[in-house]
Amino acid sequence: MNRQDKEAINPIMDMILQAFTRPKKQAETEDDRKALAQARPISIPHAGQELLAWTWGQGPQVLLLHGWESRASHMASFVAPLLQAGFSVTALDAPAHGASQGESTNVLAYGKAVVAVAQHLGALTATIAHSVGSAASLYAFAQGVQVQASVHLCGPASLTRVLQQAARLGGLDETERRELEQMLVTSIGAPLETMDLDQLQHGMRHPALIMHDPEDKEMPYAESQALAAAWPQAKLIASAGTGHRRILRTPDAIHAAVSFIVESSAIVRQLHC
Repeated sequence: MNRQDKEAINPIMDMILQAFTRPKKQAETEDDRKALAQARPISIPHAGQELLAWTWGQGPQVLLLHGWESRASHMASFVAPLLQAGFSVTALDAPAHGASQGESTNVLAYGKAVVAVAQHLGALTATIAHSVGSAASLYAFAQGVQVQASVHLCGPASLTRVLQQAARLGGLDETERRELEQMLVTSIGAPLETMDLDQLQHGMRHPALIMHDPEDKEMPYAESQALAAAWPQAKLIASAGTGHRRILRTPDAIHAAVSFIVESSAIVRQLHC
């Protein structure tokens, strides 16, 4: 590769790194404001910044975790069914997302934020997490956050693999891929393997429901297959036709998620009677 070609590739490496560390904040819409209108805001200090979360109702707590470049209000379709089932609901704006502070973040930082929120809220009954929010929840479980059930929608199972896929799509050669990996390691302050299943699997001690469209164009279905294979108490549902984001508004998927949490928490209560 000559110097001119290498200089042409470097912006691609930088673009990929930015995509993993500097999310574009989605502007709040009127629909977002309506979704949170009945919620109580919660301010949670974390890592020198302020996290914002939104809570509804009283009862056993379910935590909602949105995906990359999303916001808490995008998980709002789960709120009413969970409230009707007797749960309280909290939806988090991840670091550098929504109303939470910050300009840069990453999946590991998101996971650490989930740990902080769980400590602030106290006992959690369940989580429902979309995309990168799912990976953040896996980190939290591995750090000791306990739930009775969790739902994972279209999430990654390996930061290493997702970055490698991005490198391939960007046309990077092997040397550039390794350089890119080291750049991300430096950015997140930990090995990429920290967010891979080998180091997260010990937190998978509760029943889990995994749903993913096999034709998802943003996150390969194989990621959910790998997660299900590594999780003894996991059930994988191929949610055909729901896409990567439309699943958050798909009635069947919402019903399946809420029903799973209801059934799993009921089983835990029976075991402790």
